[in-house]
Amino acid sequence: MTKKIKHKELRSHTKHFTVLCDKNPLWKIPRIRLQFLVTILLSFLLAVGGFSLTWHMMPCAWKIVRHIPGMDLDRDALKTELTERAKNYDLPSSKNNKQEQAAFKPFFDCLDSYTGIAIYSEDDHYCRTQHTADILHSKNWNFFTNMIFQITYSNYASVLPLNGIEDYFHIEINFRNETGELYISSFHNSRVTIPWFLFSIGIALFLLLLLPLLFLRKKVQDIGILKDHILQMSGGDLNQPIASMGNDELGVLARELDQMRSTLHTNIQQEMESRRANQDLITAMSHDLRTPLTILHGYLDILSLGRNPEQQREYIRRCLQKTEDIQQLTDRMFEYSLVYEAPQNLLLVPIPVKNIQRMLSEHLDFLRLAGFQTSESIAPLNGHVNGDEASLKRLFQNLFSNVLKYGDKSKPVTLQFFTEKNLCRITLSNAIKKNQIGIESNHIGLKSAEKIAEMHHGTLTFTQKNELLFLVEVTLPLQ
Repeated sequence: MTKKIKHKELRSHTKHFTVLCDKNPLWKIPRIRLQFLVTILLSFLLAVGGFSLTWHMMPCAWKIVRHIPGMDLDRDALKTELTERAKNYDLPSSKNNKQEQAAFKPFFDCLDSYTGIAIYSEDDHYCRTQHTADILHSKNWNFFTNMIFQITYSNYASVLPLNGIEDYFHIEINFRNETGELYISSFHNSRVTIPWFLFSIGIALFLLLLLPLLFLRKKVQDIGILKDHILQMSGGDLNQPIASMGNDELGVLARELDQMRSTLHTNIQQEMESRRANQDLITAMSHDLRTPLTILHGYLDILSLGRNPEQQREYIRRCLQKTEDIQQLTDRMFEYSLVYEAPQNLLLVPIPVKNIQRMLSEHLDFLRLAGFQTSESIAPLNGHVNGDEASLKRLFQNLFSNVLKYGDKSKPVTLQFFTEKNLCRITLSNAIKKNQIGIESNHIGLKSAEKIAEMHHGTLTFTQKNELLFLVEVTLPLQ
């Protein structure tokens, strides 16, 4: 039954969630798609910033790498080498003199592919000849590599001098015919261009993927949490609340799922309480019906044995009264729901105090017939109490049935009935049997009596002293 109700409630709340989504336009709900697009945009900006920052840090990297032997140009060695070679060459008179240029060309054989030289005359400052670094026109470089190198070189031209890294210098050398000024350009720093460019691209790709991956990881974790909660709910565990997941679709789904869990849990608890109340109702009905039946059976036994013939008419009247009580109990069985569910107001009418005294006297008479000793103190009272007479009968029947079941016949049962501060006070005490083996006790009688007293705006308290004496006190407002 619980599973059927659970599936029924699940379908109902699924329909409610669908209606909720239909009532809320998409533009009112922050979408995961929008969040993802914003994440992509931020990742792109972060990647561009990371690439730019890393790319502009290449001069700093070159300042470290250049100290590795063979990475940078050895200026002193090159100056010495060029000075020795100049003693064997005549500086061409013009760049257009091909014969002189061809004869001077072996002078540049000592240069590596990263070094270029332009030679000017010291007298007229005209360029006589030059050698471009082989790296600038190497056929082994493709267009993409050459473009990177050109960007790097233009970047170095503005940045490297600021960092103290010179990529050109000039010296004066004496040739056989005249003195020339040599402007030497070094492109050795281009050795780190390609590796550093790839490194910068790697940093940019890492930053580009970082935020989207973190975003997707968070959403996958949220989906996993929702899956675990759904599995727990399908297994019957409805006590674990679902944490908030924001305001996107997953957040709305989590809130609705938690609301559905809470409602299912409440409905199942109410169903269990209703079932428990029905069981208590049946138990209470059985208990309350057994009490007048026991009394009726006792009177009939007395009549069948022929004791006290002069009281037979009174006993027959009491038997008829008990049958009426039983009929009232069966007709008003649903009143017991008031005892176990939310309290409701009874229809209270004025009841003379003498009627209550008569109820108590009847129960005392039956106790004496059952073999109990009684001691009563009932003061003559006037007035009335507001109540329901059938409910008060059940209250006193429950109290005296406890005396019959648990009372010790060797000790007197004491009843006091008096008023105090506009209260009608009833006190009943009895000794407890020492041997109670085989006597069932579910405490329904005292629970029902306590609820009935509360519905009459009164109180019922009971105490048990050292398992020898049981004392019950009932108070009702006296009008």
